[in-house]
Amino acid sequence: FFFASFSFFGEVWVRQMLRVFAFLLAVQLVLCSDVVILNEKNFDDVISQEDQMLVEFYAPWCGHCQSLEPEYDKAAEELKAKGIKIAKVDATVEEKLAEKYGVEGYPSLKLFKKGEFAKDYQGKRTSSGIVSYMSSVAAGEEPEEEEEDDYGGGEDPSEDEYGEEGGGAGATEEAVGLINLDSFTFDKIVGTNQYDVFVKFDSSYAYGDKENQWVKLSRRIANLTSPRAREFLLAVVGVEDYGDKLNDDMRERFGLKTDDFPVFKLFKRDSIEPVDYTEAVEVDAMSHFLTRELDMWIGLPGCLETFDRLAIGFAAVSQTEQQDRLTKAKDELARVTGEVEKKTGQYYVRVMEKVGAKGSDYPQAEALRIEKIMESKITEDKKAEMEQRLHILASYGAKLTKKEPEPEPEPEAESEPEPEE
Repeated sequence: FFFASFSFFGEVWVRQMLRVFAFLLAVQLVLCSDVVILNEKNFDDVISQEDQMLVEFYAPWCGHCQSLEPEYDKAAEELKAKGIKIAKVDATVEEKLAEKYGVEGYPSLKLFKKGEFAKDYQGKRTSSGIVSYMSSVAAGEEPEEEEEDDYGGGEDPSEDEYGEEGGGAGATEEAVGLINLDSFTFDKIVGTNQYDVFVKFDSSYAYGDKENQWVKLSRRIANLTSPRAREFLLAVVGVEDYGDKLNDDMRERFGLKTDDFPVFKLFKRDSIEPVDYTEAVEVDAMSHFLTRELDMWIGLPGCLETFDRLAIGFAAVSQTEQQDRLTKAKDELARVTGEVEKKTGQYYVRVMEKVGAKGSDYPQAEALRIEKIMESKITEDKKAEMEQRLHILASYGAKLTKKEPEPEPEPEAESEPEPEE
């Protein structure tokens, strides 16, 4: 009993000491950094005392922020010798500061001169790039800003070994509001009763058209302000098939193949069983999928929320329920005053009537018909009208399978097919 008790309490003591050691190490790392920590209370006082100061607005969970941190710390150390300070703000805590200075993505680096915002930093996110930039500013020179890349100034994976862009295009914007997950954090976020999580499984350095669509989705989600949107997260599991094979265990856990990347799965609250996303990797299609699955309205061009909510699931409900929704849609249409909104509402009502007459397959069949129309030579105005109708049909459950075709030069009016009335 004595030895068992000693062993137990000895183990507890060791665990406590390890926690203390970890805490002291974290404190030491913070204290060793030359980056100034700013918050709402000290922000104005600190930056007003400096002729120039670069401030990073970051989020602790942001992968790009984590990649920048060692470069930023190194830059702070080098600049300290020149009497130049740089700082950072946790934008997830200091929300008022982030809002005041128009922070839309992470990390955002902003230059202040004599306490006033001067401009956004658009240079390289490397220690040498930051040091060179701030040294020029301090010398009163206009710094040369090299175009920022998304990979910390290293090799840009959007270019292949022949120097050509991969996937047709490199990402022009950064994703915002994403959480990077791994085998340690996945189950702490996914499957809890707090969040619905839409997860992208992909290579660590994704690029190309599909990545661009994912970036657009992240920025669209970031602009949502509804309470429902606050219960939703976008996340990434970045997988590497070389070196330490980062997150390859997550790939194996869900039975994924790298040739299939990117793979998207929606994990609803309190469930570890995902809903697989199998539609086009396109921002509008993904938005409609999330709207259907989560009752979280993500407005698309030309769609109206009140009518969208009546449309979602319409084809699957009973005839009695369909008739009730149709009545509500007509009542809502009678209250619409704008000419454009009234025309849009009329199309929602027309689709409901067609579903009642032709059956639940009508939205999908009509979407395929319109997609074929969009492949033909039509005017830009007609093309925009067809695109809006596709958005509305997607609210009824139609899956959008084709990308918008490139505009044809000099459309011929006589070959323009008319939509079904």
